[in-house]
Amino acid sequence: MAAPTPSLRLITVPYDSGRRGVRHGAGPDALVAGGAVARLARAGRPVDRREVTCGPLAAGEAAADVEVMRAVRALVADAVEDRAAPVVLAGNCGATLGVVAGLPAPRVGVLWLDAHGDLNDPRTSASGFVDGMSLSMLTGRSWTGLTQRVPGFAPVADADVLLVGAHELDPAERELLDRSRIGLLTVDALRDDPAAVTRAVTALVDGVDAVHVHVDLDVHDLDVGRANSWSAPGGLRPEEVRAVIRAAADRAPVRSATLASWDPALDDDHRMRDVALDLVELLGAALTH
Repeated sequence: MAAPTPSLRLITVPYDSGRRGVRHGAGPDALVAGGAVARLARAGRPVDRREVTCGPLAAGEAAADVEVMRAVRALVADAVEDRAAPVVLAGNCGATLGVVAGLPAPRVGVLWLDAHGDLNDPRTSASGFVDGMSLSMLTGRSWTGLTQRVPGFAPVADADVLLVGAHELDPAERELLDRSRIGLLTVDALRDDPAAVTRAVTALVDGVDAVHVHVDLDVHDLDVGRANSWSAPGGLRPEEVRAVIRAAADRAPVRSATLASWDPALDDDHRMRDVALDLVELLGAALTH
């Protein structure tokens, strides 16, 4: 008897900086209203949906964000137990920490597509925006006391992270990338060298057991659409983002994905919504269990 087809689970995380349904936190429900479940189902696999629902959150943005991460981790672990590959629609990038904590693979490679480095910490951040520290947290560089509260979380090694499309890096982030083993594939490098994507993705997947794909939608060029208030010119085209994801899926099992940081109030004519829905459909086809 053939094994049952692994299903897909859409997990929505409608929180931004600990606040439900506002700013980026409005994005997940708007994507569902726009047809995300149906787009995911085009892969021909069963799809169900779960939503992160937190009670009163702790005072302070960082503490509230970690409570959301804990809730994400619980739903991802449930999906894994149910043999369902999780696709997470999140208000904030920090949700990926909860996703990775809920995966069973001992060594997860993270493909992180973002306009920003998300590698600030409380000493270097000019804005104080905790979500701008998400990759710093994921790699064990900041808020370590709080991230220890997420069950199953262990920092991802630098060599197991590939940052793609970052075109708005702070000086401290550039310096950190220069001296770390985090892979970096810039917009210019991707366009100037046809083999750059293959090399970068091959280096990422070497030795990992699974890949998590993280897309902050502001990785796209501002001409494509405005994902959020942090969007900036100089980003990737939708077909370039999709090509990077396909390259990863061709070389390693992609077990999970996060799409994050879309503020529907800033999206003219639903342009970024439609880009995101195209990515949801692509991920439905790319994810394995």
